[in-house]
Amino acid sequence: MNKRVLYIGLTYSILVIIYKLIIVLGGYQLTKFGFYYSHILSVFAIIPFMVFAIKQVRDKDLGGVIAGRNAMAVGMTVAAIAMVILSAYQYIEFEWKLKELSIQYYNGAEYLEFLKKNPKIKAEMYPKIIEENIAALSAFKAITAKLFSFLFITVSTAFISAVFMKKN
Repeated sequence: MNKRVLYIGLTYSILVIIYKLIIVLGGYQLTKFGFYYSHILSVFAIIPFMVFAIKQVRDKDLGGVIAGRNAMAVGMTVAAIAMVILSAYQYIEFEWKLKELSIQYYNGAEYLEFLKKNPKIKAEMYPKIIEENIAALSAFKAITAKLFSFLFITVSTAFISAVFMKKN
């Protein structure tokens, strides 16, 4: 594995962890931004890191020429490094703070309003639904949900970057 690619993947992971810690420790997790947009922004933030890694390998290690397959491998290596590190972080974050915040959300007024908007759900079903959602909380589900969007974006980005940056 190329050390340059490793460092780029580590840099991305560290910056995302700092960003997520600011969201969680700053009390922004249950805000509209923290709840709806913070994760997707951290996922899209990998795009410049992947493009930069492919460009660095192409220009500095391979003399300005890179095959599409090699470019794809470089992009996916950055993604794999980030996935491993961020999965470990997300597990720790879930057990440390997000489980408690999720319980707070399910017991809060915002989730109750969400339930009230659905005409098929009767008011007497609310406590049971809330209880089931709290019982279903797990770190595995939280990590899997976040990794799915991450994997989709990174594979797409690696492919598109490989197509546009390859030089034969």
